[in-house]
Amino acid sequence: MDSFELLEEKIGYRFKDKNLVKKAFTHISFSKSSENYEVLEFLGDALVNFMTVNILVEAFPNKKEGELSQLKSFLISEEFLASLAKSLNFEKYILISKGEELKGSNKNPSILCDVFEAFWAAIYIDSGYDCKFTKSLFEHHFKSQILEMVNSNSLKQDYKTALQEITQKKWKERPIYNVISVEGPEHRKTFTVECLFKDLRTTGKGNSKKNAEQEAAKNMLQIIQDNEKKKT
Repeated sequence: MDSFELLEEKIGYRFKDKNLVKKAFTHISFSKSSENYEVLEFLGDALVNFMTVNILVEAFPNKKEGELSQLKSFLISEEFLASLAKSLNFEKYILISKGEELKGSNKNPSILCDVFEAFWAAIYIDSGYDCKFTKSLFEHHFKSQILEMVNSNSLKQDYKTALQEITQKKWKERPIYNVISVEGPEHRKTFTVECLFKDLRTTGKGNSKKNAEQEAAKNMLQIIQDNEKKKT
């Protein structure tokens, strides 16, 4: 019995090329050659993005683009995709160096997210680049879970986390927050915070520093999404 057989049974797909599924779970610390998940993760990132957006557009045809963008930001976030990976016990299959394993890196949300994306890329390639089949299998496992979260409003509106995940993944940088001013009496203060990223700047106001940061991050997310949309 190969080590991925139980996972194949659970997911409902048998790999023709067993090396592909192994590659999807191989961390760079285990194999620094091309036999690790980095390139598969690159493809899988686009695939999971597409499949998630497709679910949203089909389920919510009347939502505005901005609303869908905000939902997408959370549904393709590191935290959420890592939770989907954990639901299939992906951490048990990750091939990683002993040093990283001792540090618990196989349970690291960033690595689980990468492996999750690489896994779906592996299925896509192994199925003969069958996008329809891959999308159908993804929806079979996760569509109801995604829609349940959206409809129950259980998605955290944590704009700071969503912004940081996008900027780190795309540019390997983090936004910076500065308190510009604090106004009003002690019991009713108003905080103004700026968010800086590259040459962009947004501000947010709130009755606490945390709320002001969330508002500034929300505004920055919108600018980044608008700029990326203009490039397409």
